[in-house]
Amino acid sequence: MRVDRQALERAQALALKRGGVLTAAQANSVGVSETTRRRLIDEGTWRRIRRGIFAVTPDSFMQRVWAGVIMGGPRSTIGAEAALCLWKLSTEPRQITVFVGEQTFLVDRLCWRFIQSERLQVGDPPRTPVAQAVIDVGEKWTIDHLVHLLGSAISLRLVTKLELLTELESRTYHRQRRLMVELIHEASDGVHSVLERHYRRGVEAAHGLPQPKRQAFPVGPYRVDNWYAPYKLIVEVDGKATHRGLASTLDMDRDNVHMMHGIATLRFAWSHVVHHPCKTAQTVAQALARGGWLGQPRRCPQCPQ
Repeated sequence: MRVDRQALERAQALALKRGGVLTAAQANSVGVSETTRRRLIDEGTWRRIRRGIFAVTPDSFMQRVWAGVIMGGPRSTIGAEAALCLWKLSTEPRQITVFVGEQTFLVDRLCWRFIQSERLQVGDPPRTPVAQAVIDVGEKWTIDHLVHLLGSAISLRLVTKLELLTELESRTYHRQRRLMVELIHEASDGVHSVLERHYRRGVEAAHGLPQPKRQAFPVGPYRVDNWYAPYKLIVEVDGKATHRGLASTLDMDRDNVHMMHGIATLRFAWSHVVHHPCKTAQTVAQALARGGWLGQPRRCPQCPQ
């Protein structure tokens, strides 16, 4: 049997628009008959995902996403971790969540989880808005992962504090509602990493230190974690054990520029902030005092006698 090469090329071009997935109806529309499809599957050129849906390219995340959308029907929407991956806020999940219409019932298959729930459709392939996806995963993700996610989403301006709080308020039940409200407020205040959260709570708030501007630009294009403008002090917290190579050089350049403008920089690692917050607070307080701060750090329950 002779295969129509032009028909196959048309099928390939059509499938590539949807991650390499093609339906039987689409294949027929470009001239690839059922007999030809069976032969291609037997040869291993194509692969049957399920009845009437075929993969014409090697397996990939986008292929599985589009397959889920097609299986779910015209009202289907990618959500949760898979939606965050499409928004480039998370890695590829093992299971792809597909929200389908409330009148649609599909049994979970392999890597797809189908949920009957009406959701907004944005983008191509259709996925939930960032706010919905973040609140969805907020039910089960750990604090550390949520801090990073919220910090990234807000700093990249993919979502706003108001959008997140509005979406959370719209849910009749959310297992981590109070935590999510707290983390959303912190992220909008510039707390974009787990270590920055430890600094804000365990060093700054616990010891009554003044509140800095976070993710600020004291001089030029250099962004810093904490900027105490009235006292000419920068506090950087670094979750990595060491900085090497280009990162170390950039830190030096940034510190040198700030020093030339009369700005002091303190740098703290994980051990300083998490394991010795009281000592770190004393160091910051002394540096603030040198800059003109007239306050006094207060004792926290962990402070030594």
